[in-house]
Amino acid sequence: MKCTAVFVAALTALTVQARADVLAAKGAKGTLEVEYVFESSGKKADRNDSREWRTKRSLKLTADLTAQEPGPYSSLHDMNAGEKTDLKKKEAAAKSAQQKMAPTSDAIEKIMKKCGEDEACISREVQALGFSMQGDPQIESAKKDVAVATKQGAATYQTWRPTLQKGTYTIDESAHNVLADPICPNLHCTTDETRKGSGEVALPPGAKPEAAAGVSAVEVDSTGKTLTVVLPVPLFPLPYTETIKTNSPDKKSGTSQGMLRFPPNDLKPVKVALKGDGRDQSGTETIKVPGAAGAEGTVTVRWKFTAR
Repeated sequence: MKCTAVFVAALTALTVQARADVLAAKGAKGTLEVEYVFESSGKKADRNDSREWRTKRSLKLTADLTAQEPGPYSSLHDMNAGEKTDLKKKEAAAKSAQQKMAPTSDAIEKIMKKCGEDEACISREVQALGFSMQGDPQIESAKKDVAVATKQGAATYQTWRPTLQKGTYTIDESAHNVLADPICPNLHCTTDETRKGSGEVALPPGAKPEAAAGVSAVEVDSTGKTLTVVLPVPLFPLPYTETIKTNSPDKKSGTSQGMLRFPPNDLKPVKVALKGDGRDQSGTETIKVPGAAGAEGTVTVRWKFTAR
């Protein structure tokens, strides 16, 4: 029996230590870095028309993160069956306590009406009410419900929230189009298009300072040993300059300004198994992008989370 108790104690200590290893102190600092790269090139042609293109877009973002207080429930992970059951029990207990305490609430409301702003009266009447309710089975049952509703489970989740986001980008695209048309010189119209842009990723015009934090997040599940990452993205489209040179009567040559949303809007959180103590995690994702020639391709996403 004694050996069993020692073994259980040792196992418990190891479990606690394993959880502590992946959970940081509240206020700890970290960074989440991500690089998005989209490349597409090729040539499509038939008897009359042809299009040749080369596209490259790259975006690098870094978010400074701060560790929040570990808690029993997740803000990014899906609840497991046990957590859902526990939450339902707490909700039921809270509702039960509220129903059982209804007479007490009515009594307190009467005291407030009777005493008004007289604090001495309120204190005297509430104390008398408390003495009169000591040992009341209804109240004792409500106390047990409150204990169930307010009992905190083990702190197994920890979320890291952003405080500042910054980044840089480049857009470098070109396309050469040939279109057979009787109205064109030599019966063929040619159009050359380029898009170029680079610099720091800007905030939306008029954005409040807190918007600089961005919308990324990281959450550690110390029990399930997983990491969920909401990747940082620009809060505003990326500007570029478009130049068109053409001999087509239906188009105009010239330069204009445009805005590009990158990466794709439908990014989903990344969930991976924790490695080691959870302080240094990284991964690579690929996203297929549909579209016309020059717009279709694959976005490669490389990310890294570092906790200090």
